[in-house]
Amino acid sequence: MDIKALRYFLEVAREGNITRAAKKLCIAQPPLSRQLQKLEEELGVQLLIRGKRRIELTEEGKFLKQQAEEIIALVERTEYQLGMIKSSTYGSISIAVTESCGAGVMCALIQRFHEKYPNIRFHILAGSGDEVNQRMEQNQADIGIMREPFDMEKYDREFLKSEPWIAVMGKGSPLAKEKGKNIPLAMLSSEALMIPSRIPLQEEINSWFNDMARERNIFCIYNSPAAVIPLVKNGAAVAICPESVKSFTGGRRLVYKRIVEPKKDSSIYLIKKRRQMMPLAAQLFWEFARKYRAGGEQTYPSGPLRL
Repeated sequence: MDIKALRYFLEVAREGNITRAAKKLCIAQPPLSRQLQKLEEELGVQLLIRGKRRIELTEEGKFLKQQAEEIIALVERTEYQLGMIKSSTYGSISIAVTESCGAGVMCALIQRFHEKYPNIRFHILAGSGDEVNQRMEQNQADIGIMREPFDMEKYDREFLKSEPWIAVMGKGSPLAKEKGKNIPLAMLSSEALMIPSRIPLQEEINSWFNDMARERNIFCIYNSPAAVIPLVKNGAAVAICPESVKSFTGGRRLVYKRIVEPKKDSSIYLIKKRRQMMPLAAQLFWEFARKYRAGGEQTYPSGPLRL
C-alpha cells in the first residue's frame, strides 16, 4: 500500500464515481480501476461496492477512508515542514549550555544566526556541565556548548572560543589591593577557593597547583557561578571562574584578575553526539558555527586537546 494508491482511493470515495475521479486525477479510467483492485487484493478486503451509477464504501472502505485522510494529511504536513526547513525558514533547535558558556559565546552566535534565519526558534536548556552532558547523552538536546575538558570520544566538536581563567574576589580582599589586572597562581594557594564542581574541571584546577608543588584550600565547589558570588562579595573566598562570568556578575563590590604565571585558558566547544542525525535546523546551526568564531576568532587553539 503506497501513498499514490491511497490518494486514488480517497478521490474515488469522495466522488462516488470512477469516471469523475479519473478526470480529477488526470488519468484514464482503466488504470484507476486496476489500482483500486490491486489495493483491495493487497489488503485482502473489499473496499467498494460498484453500482451502475455510483460507488459505495463497504465498512472496511469507510474505515480506510478515515485512516487514509489522516495519513495523507500527515504526509502533506511533513512534506511542507521539510520544505520549509530545507529553505531555511522554519524549525527549532534545542541547545544545552552552561551558565558561563552561554555568557561567553552562545549569545553572539545565536544573534548572528537569527539575523540570517529569523524563523528558526531556539530551546535553551541551561544547567551545570554535568547536566549538559546528561542532556546530550539522553538526546534531550540537539547541540551542546561545553567547556573542555570532556570526553571527546563521544562527541563531534567545533572550537568556538578560548578565554582566560580569572580569580573573582571581594573588593575588601587583600588580593584585590594588589596592583594590576593579573594575579600569579601562587598567590591563590593560601586563599580559601571556590572552584567548579564538574570533576574534570576540579582535576584540571588541582593539577595547576600540583605542577607548582603548592597546597590549595578548596573551600567550596559550585555548579553555578552566580550562586556563590554573594559569598565572594562578602569576602568568604576567592572564586576561580572563566572570564565570561564578568558579563553576569558585575558589581562595584567585585574585583576580577586574570590568573597568570602560568596563564590559564579555557576552551569552549560546540558539540553533538557522534553518528547521530540532527534535525535540519540544527544542522544549519552547526554549519553556521563552523564558519563563525565568537569574537572574530578564525583559528583553532594550538596544542593537543586534553581528554
